[in-house]
Amino acid sequence: MAVQDGSSAIDAVNADAVSKSFKELKKYADNVTALMDVQNKRVDALVVDEVVGRYYVAKKPAEYTVLADNFGTEEYGVGFRKDDAALQQKIQKALDSMKADGTSAKIATKWFGKDIVK
Repeated sequence: MAVQDGSSAIDAVNADAVSKSFKELKKYADNVTALMDVQNKRVDALVVDEVVGRYYVAKKPAEYTVLADNFGTEEYGVGFRKDDAALQQKIQKALDSMKADGTSAKIATKWFGKDIVK
């Protein structure tokens, strides 16, 4: 099993009882190198954020797959300076509009092979 060193994937794997059955948890400096080792059969799998995993699967669907099982969920957010309330409102409005009219679903499907926008 592979993870990116310093990522939240390490904590997620270590917290999961199933991970105790893994022979080894190999840590990589980056996900690209880890995926190359998955491709070259030096490790069996990579635990990675869904958005990252789906991006690589969409690029090489014959080589990778995303399992339905997961090690939990995480929230993503956008940070703003406290005095940027107007910018925050504009971005929120744009995101809400994209979600309502299906634009975000189309973008997600194009890049990740699935609508992963919640």
